[in-house]
Amino acid sequence: MINISNKTIAVLLLLVLAITVSGTFVSISRLLSFQESDWITGAAVNTTTGTSTITVLSITQITNRVSNISFGTGYVNETNGTAVCPSCNMDTITGILAGNRSCCALFNNVTQGFLLENTGTENMSVNVSCSGSCNSSNFINGTSPLFQFKMTNGSDALNNSADSVVDTSPSCGNGWNYSEWTNVNASNFDLCGTSGATLYPFEKNSSADAAVFDIKVKIPPDSRTNALQTATFTFSGTSAG
Repeated sequence: MINISNKTIAVLLLLVLAITVSGTFVSISRLLSFQESDWITGAAVNTTTGTSTITVLSITQITNRVSNISFGTGYVNETNGTAVCPSCNMDTITGILAGNRSCCALFNNVTQGFLLENTGTENMSVNVSCSGSCNSSNFINGTSPLFQFKMTNGSDALNNSADSVVDTSPSCGNGWNYSEWTNVNASNFDLCGTSGATLYPFEKNSSADAAVFDIKVKIPPDSRTNALQTATFTFSGTSAG
């Protein structure tokens, strides 16, 4: 057996200690040189997503709240006992005109025109066309008859109770065309804005979205149609979309 002196053992221990300390410094130095992204952690990461969608439609829609104007069946009472009647005069604003009521025998006293409302989400232009008996000669007949129309803001109309919200402001920004009595014929009429789709002044706002298309007739005593005459009006709304 080889005997190792205490001095030799001490030297060996010091050598081992020196090697251990040196290795420790080297390890610490390498650890300090690592970036945070190089570290190994125990965290697990996971992500997920959720999507919410909505589509708000652009609606171009015009509604006629009064679908029919019927003056009924009647005749001109030429000699009503007090005066000779030159004609029977009626319009959808005031009905059978005052002072003329005894002349209009049996006809309905109509007091409401076509009520147009912008029920869409866009401002629009409005056009009307007529088909059927679209002039006074065909609709009424006789000597010097009249068959006319005019436009009135819903806010100014006498009878607009069918409007969902009674207007407080004018409904056509540039003013309604044909605001005075105009002869009906088979043409197209731009009532508000232009049919060329360059102006869209008919309002969508509930306080200014309605107008009345009124009709006026003058029936002479020699009018003898003896058959139901019908004029059909088609209202069209156009928007920028």
